Amino acid sequence: MQWWCFAQQEPWTWTWRPLVGVWVGLVLLVLAYRRLVRRASADPESRKTTRWRRAAFAAGVFLLWASLDWPLGPLGAGYLASVHMSQFLAVGLAAPALLLLSLPPAAFDGLLTRPRTLAVLEEVTSPLSAFFIFNIVMTVSHWPGVVDALMPTQLGSFMLDLAWFAGGLIFWWPVIAPVPRRAAFPPLGKIAYLALNAFLIRPPFAMMVFSQHPIYSIYELAPPPGGDALGDQQFAGAIMKIGSAWILFVGVVVVFKQWVRSESDAEARGT
Repeated sequence: MQWWCFAQQEPWTWTWRPLVGVWVGLVLLVLAYRRLVRRASADPESRKTTRWRRAAFAAGVFLLWASLDWPLGPLGAGYLASVHMSQFLAVGLAAPALLLLSLPPAAFDGLLTRPRTLAVLEEVTSPLSAFFIFNIVMTVSHWPGVVDALMPTQLGSFMLDLAWFAGGLIFWWPVIAPVPRRAAFPPLGKIAYLALNAFLIRPPFAMMVFSQHPIYSIYELAPPPGGDALGDQQFAGAIMKIGSAWILFVGVVVVFKQWVRSESDAEARGT
């Protein structure tokens, strides 16, 4: 049974294929979210923001489903590097941000009663640690040797997708999650953190765009619809750079608006 998409040396067909692992994972995610929201529903502030948070959760789940399920999942796994890179933007950047935004603040309160977990989170999700973890995951998971070694198996492909998702959660955590509290990471620091990651030139981007030859054997030797592997690879590099910059720019705008609103509220309370 094929439970996760992986690179196969078979010509592409539009015949639908069930990917049970994707469905099971999303169902578990929905159940976990319902449980967290139910626990946090006693908090009045959580009830006020339930509607838009649920919309963010629905958008995050949709992005995960559309990226990992048929047809984009199989296409990105072994046919087109550009689709693979679009999956990364959804699974590793956009969806984690939406899912964290979907959680009401009270949903994080349970972490306050677990000092060991909180201590680990404080270390792993500090802005400096999150910056390095995310960029290391992003670089290693797109390194040609790693991609060519892991993508031909279901478990390897699943590990790459999971690494993207976990790296994205760690990256967005210090910006979005209220626990642990970071008084030393003000809105201006968050804006600088996101802007730096938006403009940063990473090794995989440089290799994909400036290499004179295809760097991924999987996509170079892919059966149809894989065609011009070099052109598709360069397109994938452009998607990585431009797409991630736009997602992070949206994050900058949201943080800035929240900052302005909080300053306005503080002035209103002071008058």
